[in-house]
Amino acid sequence: MRAVNRPEFQEGRTLQRGIALAGGAARGFAHIGALKAVEESGLPVAAVAGTSMGAIIGSLWASGMPADEILELARKTSWLRLINFRPGGGLLSAGKLRDFLGRYLPRDFEGLERPFAAVATDAVRGRSVYLHRGDLPSAVLASAAYPGLFSAVERDGLQLIDGGVLDNLPVDAARFLGSEWILAVDVTYDPDHEQDPPTGLLELGRRAVDLMQARLTQARLAMNPPDAYVRPDLRGIGLEHFGKLEEIWPRGYEAAKRVLDEVIHERS
Repeated sequence: MRAVNRPEFQEGRTLQRGIALAGGAARGFAHIGALKAVEESGLPVAAVAGTSMGAIIGSLWASGMPADEILELARKTSWLRLINFRPGGGLLSAGKLRDFLGRYLPRDFEGLERPFAAVATDAVRGRSVYLHRGDLPSAVLASAAYPGLFSAVERDGLQLIDGGVLDNLPVDAARFLGSEWILAVDVTYDPDHEQDPPTGLLELGRRAVDLMQARLTQARLAMNPPDAYVRPDLRGIGLEHFGKLEEIWPRGYEAAKRVLDEVIHERS
């Protein structure tokens, strides 16, 4: 929850600013609050990159939907009903999620108000893929296709799964879109502050994935830090806590507001 690598605002020149939104399932509701703080700050944002839940929230915002409308949509959506068990393929069916994305998003990237990239993972070659043109709902679905739960999404001859496997906080993708200054909102599991021990084999397995993702994200941030970094306090919030929307989004708002206040102060 601090600004890092503070931007040098050059007189007479406007930096191309971008936002990177991390994956984190229900924890990603914090992005709604962070985007609300961005809107209130008046900080101009030229591009958005998102991974998994960050891609869902980020694509809605890039389409021109304000944060308050995204919040109302989140309130009226039964998120757990967007996924359902299926007898074959992945453990869960992505059909309802696909329909949801098709209902609220433009058909393709060209219909967005801001450039946007959804980060997915090539399940065969083991590399991050930046989806930024063509069919938009399938791109966002691919970014959120959590391995073991959803089947891979076939697109452009690739088998694509959740972007968080390799790049949960897509700072690189925001730079790919031309951003010269990046605000990153990190809702990745924080092993340095969330110390509740896992109980049971399923929770232990999920914790192992969380730890790998968290340490990989830390390593990527060290190599390519954003210009402003927001990390909401999400202790006690799990990936599955979709019923805690009203607890989660204000944490994102307050964390982003503190960082943005510091950035705006340095500009004045």
